[in-house]
Amino acid sequence: MTEYSIRITKKADADEQMIYEYIIENFGEIYAKRFRERIINTFQKLQKYPLIGRVAKKDKSLRVLILNNKNKLVYKVTENEIVIVRILNTKTKLSGDY
Repeated sequence: MTEYSIRITKKADADEQMIYEYIIENFGEIYAKRFRERIINTFQKLQKYPLIGRVAKKDKSLRVLILNNKNKLVYKVTENEIVIVRILNTKTKLSGDY
């Protein structure tokens, strides 16, 4: 079984940082750390099972995986890599602007 490498886009990195800071401000550092741990655990799962997310409706090259009740991970699977495109609010609809 191939284990994929993970690459995070600048937008996804900025998304994660913004969500992390929001959680610290509104809920505290403990919850922000839990959020980051969940992302790391999700990346590890994706490396082994890259197709666990559903195919995006508007762009079939993307997959979407729900992280928690507030956030989703948008990613693309290539031959040997998983590209984390965005980390968005679950209510945010995907558009062509990634």
